Amino acid sequence: MKFVASTTLKRAGAAVALSAAMLTATGCGYIYKQPTTIQYAASDGVSFSVTKDGQRMDVRNLMLISEGKGQPGRVLGTVLNLGDKPMDLALDLNVDGYQDTTITVPAGEQIRFEDDANKLIVPKVEKMPGEMITDNKGKVGSESESFNLPILDGTLDEYQQYIPNASDKSATEFTPVKAPAAGSASPSPSASN
Repeated sequence: MKFVASTTLKRAGAAVALSAAMLTATGCGYIYKQPTTIQYAASDGVSFSVTKDGQRMDVRNLMLISEGKGQPGRVLGTVLNLGDKPMDLALDLNVDGYQDTTITVPAGEQIRFEDDANKLIVPKVEKMPGEMITDNKGKVGSESESFNLPILDGTLDEYQQYIPNASDKSATEFTPVKAPAAGSASPSPSASN
């Protein structure tokens, strides 16, 4: 006896086979996190936020520039006060000889360590460029955020101008500037600064 399938049955079978093939090919989307959805610091430095009493302080693109182990280093990055009141950020870096630095940022303004008026120098870096200084803290009042601080050198042209020399001193006063509007790009070091 010869079995002849109807056209409708053939089409239904083809649709089921096509659906199974599509699920097999794209099913990894259910268990795989797409890289474009992962948030990260798209720069050489690290970024973090500290929130206290509904007021947020952002630290962006924070890094240390140094010629090498045993040499002084300069902190680069930007601190933004996104709140409506002045806020103090204490930077507690895990570096011998470094005194914790407190930065006061007026409401809606920012401090850029790339600016000479805001120069922050670490007297002696105990690690090589390419390594990280671990166990650092950014504190706003009783709230804190831990971070690892990357060390870079002058290999990239945009950082050469920031390599400190032995006569540099750590700055203690910081000059705030108006923060960019929410959603604008974060300032980053450039050779034109």
